[in-house]
Amino acid sequence: MRLRENIRKADAILFVTPEYNRSVPAALKNALDVGSRPYGQSAWNAKPAAIISVSPGGLGAFGANHHLRQPLVFLNMPALQRPEAYISKVGDLLDADGKLVNEGTRSFLKTFTDAFADWIERTAAK
Repeated sequence: MRLRENIRKADAILFVTPEYNRSVPAALKNALDVGSRPYGQSAWNAKPAAIISVSPGGLGAFGANHHLRQPLVFLNMPALQRPEAYISKVGDLLDADGKLVNEGTRSFLKTFTDAFADWIERTAAK
């Protein structure tokens, strides 16, 4: 299956997710499940991961971020612990074309991606 092939080719996985009822969207959960099968042949195994959660509200999809960490443990995906990325009021950070216009968020995301790159170097299977 193409999804599994693409996961296997990746050095690491960056999850960017909204929150639905304090969890992740069903499509993301389904992708996690499909990529983990057949049993014993998970495409996710040992892939370094990081999570950015986004929300139009004030909590930055905190629930989705932490809920996603649970299946990553089962999938044997070492997840970046810090910095944590909860992006609140995402609609206020973007222009009409969807481009990031908030310099504070841009700076934070640079710090986050630098930390993720370092995490990948330290944890990726050799």
